[in-house]
Amino acid sequence: MSESSNPVPSIAVYQSNISAGIYHNIATSFIDQNVVVSPLLLEATLSLLYLGSDGATAEELQKLLRLKERFPSNAKMANFYASELANITSDPDTSLKLQNRLMLQPLPVSESGIADDFQKIAQTYFHATAECVDLGQTEKLRRHINEQILASVGGGSWDQIQLESSPASKTLLLLAANLQSKWFLPFSAYRTGLYEFHSGSQVKSVPMLFDDDMFVKFAELRDLDARAIELPYEHAEELSMLLILPNQRNGLQELEKQLRGQDLGALQQRMQMEGVQVLLPKFSIDFECSLRQPLKQLGFEEIFAASANFKHLHPSGSLPVVDVLQKLRINLNESGSGPELPRTAAEYKPIVISNSSRQKFFRADHPFFFAIRSENVTYLMGHVVEF
Repeated sequence: MSESSNPVPSIAVYQSNISAGIYHNIATSFIDQNVVVSPLLLEATLSLLYLGSDGATAEELQKLLRLKERFPSNAKMANFYASELANITSDPDTSLKLQNRLMLQPLPVSESGIADDFQKIAQTYFHATAECVDLGQTEKLRRHINEQILASVGGGSWDQIQLESSPASKTLLLLAANLQSKWFLPFSAYRTGLYEFHSGSQVKSVPMLFDDDMFVKFAELRDLDARAIELPYEHAEELSMLLILPNQRNGLQELEKQLRGQDLGALQQRMQMEGVQVLLPKFSIDFECSLRQPLKQLGFEEIFAASANFKHLHPSGSLPVVDVLQKLRINLNESGSGPELPRTAAEYKPIVISNSSRQKFFRADHPFFFAIRSENVTYLMGHVVEF
């Protein structure tokens, strides 16, 4: 069938519900911890894994990722992820430093190595590299991840690596990213001050970004009992941080449950430019977790089974995924996200709020949800619950 008779779907169709499910599973497992995940990076990696798979393994990945429904061909799929990953990694002002590794347990010398075609596709379209690493030597693996992978995205360490001891042939996926960004409308450091953040029964004075009248997109989301703002970044393509704050201090879990079925892009269409009083805590998240259980809860079984078939990745074929590890970092401050000079609490003055019944306001003094998005794609999403 010609491409003209099989029209390319709209960008909206390219979104799957896998990321929402993964985020919901992680958010409910870490309700008392600050969380961030990368929907795009996870979906791109699973889609790459599909290109290396065959048989029942390929069928499961195709079905759960809805690849046939979303893309008219594998080439269209690869080009979509290549474009979106380039969009978030190549901008000089706002970008993600990424490392996406598929680590394979070395096989006997008699076996040939990683398929050249797969490696080329991984590097060209998916910002990924496949490599052979001894997954049985935990300490050596930890050093490799810390010194060769995490160091290239800004540092950090992964100390708690626990992999299943069998089977002998296996694959480990590692997704790592660090956001470096600039606000289109930066906050003034002179206005940053201390304000109380309420989390459960805990109340703590924390440094807050403050602007008494910032002209940004805003919406009262009465159906969600929440309000939202959109803070734009300096970026060649439109990129912004969407923040959604439940009106109730203890309302984050219910909000996130409702957001699982929401199209964030459609929600953003409801927002209008307004003069808004913005109060937002500075925060830093360094979040690592295993995605094995969240993925299995969504039905991904074949990739972890001993019968996993990845013959287009490696001629041996049977290289089941033992785990999918993720480590993401974001440090939000006045200029955007990135390094800054440390300041002590004594250097901040308390923020005094002037109330006006006519003014729109967004005061994030309790747990909230955030997502970093372009018009159609979510790059990062998470929540802030504690300091």
